[in-house]
Amino acid sequence: MPDAPCADLRVLDFSQVLAGPYTARILAELGADVIKVEAPGGDLTRVIAPKRDRGQSGLYTWANLGKRNVCIDLAKPAGRALALDLVRKCDVVLENFRPGVADRLGIGWEAVHAANPRAVMVSVNGYGSASSWAEKGAFAPSMHAATGLIEYQHRKGGGGPMRNVADARADLTSALHATIGLLAAVRAAERSGVGQRVEIAMYDAVLATYPETPFELLDPPEIREEPPPFDAGPNGFVAVAGPPQHVWAAIAKAFDLADPAPARADVPTKARLRHEALERWMAAQPSRDALVAALAGARIACAPVVTLREALTGDFARERALLVATDDRRGGTRPVTRLPYRFSAAEVRARRPAPLRGEHNAEVLREVLGWDDARIAALARAGVLLAEP
Repeated sequence: MPDAPCADLRVLDFSQVLAGPYTARILAELGADVIKVEAPGGDLTRVIAPKRDRGQSGLYTWANLGKRNVCIDLAKPAGRALALDLVRKCDVVLENFRPGVADRLGIGWEAVHAANPRAVMVSVNGYGSASSWAEKGAFAPSMHAATGLIEYQHRKGGGGPMRNVADARADLTSALHATIGLLAAVRAAERSGVGQRVEIAMYDAVLATYPETPFELLDPPEIREEPPPFDAGPNGFVAVAGPPQHVWAAIAKAFDLADPAPARADVPTKARLRHEALERWMAAQPSRDALVAALAGARIACAPVVTLREALTGDFARERALLVATDDRRGGTRPVTRLPYRFSAAEVRARRPAPLRGEHNAEVLREVLGWDDARIAALARAGVLLAEP
């Protein structure tokens, strides 16, 4: 893919689960040669799935499209030596071990920098390697608790059962920041000839990206008001952008609605009565499409509340070519959401399906290191290189 923006980059990806692998997937689809180094036990996302989907799960596929895969036992000295041989041929090294683990495996920053002074290393971890919380485990559910997202969501929602955030937001937010930091460090290395280490703490990434922090840091804190979706009866639910006062004023003016609230009513009563009046008006429209068209014609930003499945597979998703069919490695295909980058003079796509464990052992070692088949076979017999049967 010579026109791809990152076609001249080779990335060695030691990461697993989501934050690191998704970073590497972005780079792979931007054209980089990404070599995933998978442990003998396999990436956890292979089993974070319903039993029928384990091994080559949808989550693993989604996070690892476009990569090549070598399976190396880093517990063996020959495995660590092989990893450093690959480091010497790569521009970027990516890891998301708990702080100190990469050093113990022989692939920490000092070893990487000594092997390849031009290489950039990106380390994604929970709380920062120099912090008092460095040893804490970090997965999205615990990170959502530690960063206040669960409590804030609960408070903003008005109470009720305490629930976790319904996605892996901490992982994916960290992945996007890791990608930005990585590309910036690569640019710096191109100018100086010397690589550097970039550390992304998930704790920092989540809070640096959460748009409610300015409101929470007021004294006293304030909750930013957002009207709940309107129940439009037979027309489903519709979300309208803006604070409640603005939404009422805009719709009432556009459609000449009478204010149902008494002049001397308190603010909560006015808000409730106006919200109910808007719901009655919305429910009276002939269809959901007619309702949305009317609001759009009045320049009121809105959207019907649809299911995730409809968003992924509906008419507009098809117009956007949102889903691509990828080899499921089981004799069929599975749909995966494409990345959002649309370049005017470059194609962004996955060049290969998500790899099997150890699928490219021989290919990578022959191509990248120039090894012959006998040397590769010897490492396989020694248990340094492994592959799925």
